[in-house]
Amino acid sequence: MADRDLRIIPSVPVWADGESLVFDRKFYDGLLLYVERWAGPVSCVLRRATGALPAFGAVRATRDQLPFAVQLLGADERVRAEHLAGAGVVLAAADDFSQLHVSALCRGLGIKCVYVIEYVPETRHQIVAIESPNRLVRLRRDLFVRRTERRRRRAFALAAGIQANGTAAYDEYRQFGNCLLYFDTRTGRDALISDDELSRRLEASSSGRPLRLAFSGRLIGMKGADHLLRVAAALRAEGVAYHLTVYGTGDLESRMRAEIAAGGLADCVDMPGAVDFHQRLVPEIKAGVDLYVMLHRQSDPSCTYLETLSCGIPIVGYANKAFTGILDLADVGGSAAMDDVQGIVAAIRRLDADRALLAGKARNAVAFSRRHAFEDTFQRRVDHLAGA
Repeated sequence: MADRDLRIIPSVPVWADGESLVFDRKFYDGLLLYVERWAGPVSCVLRRATGALPAFGAVRATRDQLPFAVQLLGADERVRAEHLAGAGVVLAAADDFSQLHVSALCRGLGIKCVYVIEYVPETRHQIVAIESPNRLVRLRRDLFVRRTERRRRRAFALAAGIQANGTAAYDEYRQFGNCLLYFDTRTGRDALISDDELSRRLEASSSGRPLRLAFSGRLIGMKGADHLLRVAAALRAEGVAYHLTVYGTGDLESRMRAEIAAGGLADCVDMPGAVDFHQRLVPEIKAGVDLYVMLHRQSDPSCTYLETLSCGIPIVGYANKAFTGILDLADVGGSAAMDDVQGIVAAIRRLDADRALLAGKARNAVAFSRRHAFEDTFQRRVDHLAGA
């Protein structure tokens, strides 16, 4: 029955600032939907963030302004039985290794536990390989991944259900039963690109203007940001007329800016930095971007995939499990093998040369994202929790 108390234990922390709590905007919007659609009380067990407050895109509220109850944990505090008291269903984060004991706690208390999972073992090892150039450090971290994965599978065996973000996680863990596939996105139905907006952009694209490319996200090796300028240089060398906008900040930003200057790419590559998602990023890419370049070098189910498709923009990217899983369901872009820069360049050239093909993939992107809009995705997740 859905009238049980729902207790949510996310991996996302909350900032305590005086009398106020500061929430990640995307997480907060999701909580409001749970409050609206769950037929019973909703509460959270939240870990205190230790870093700086978000520069923008956050929600600030005092406890008495919140439509849900909050229990705060210290940065290193473990979830205990008293944090679950009164709950009927617990939604926990299996990507957070500190929560892998929660299903056992719930089993002892007679509470249903449902885990959310995004990463698969392959992704975790890919991240280790990218972030750990020292061989001994890499071996130690790989061992931790393997040991933690054994704990995760034991936790899933005790859970009442699993919600898998993306096809990679779904395929990896559906063997445990009651596994829901969903795609993470913060784009609601009212924010999807309209037919008129799409038609205007496709008309401009069909006129033969230079191809407008974009990337958004953290400028780090895992997201393949270091390969974007290699693609840009290769496209220029092959005579492709284009403009690439790289939205975001990260460890590679200063290096990329230097490479743009050194490579003479300033006239065709722009780096505006981090911009507000709703006020600037979405309107700009809806109106002016033909194709996204996502060179993610690991298989995490980034929300950028669905949010890009919701703007009617096809994607060219590396064939990680997350992206190929989407391509298996809908013809919304093209892929190349991991680290195959020339394969990406070839895929972009094909779509540049065939704007009708590009337009067809854009329309497919809209159709796919309409089936997985924010509200509909959350309703499926709520229904799954209610049936646990």
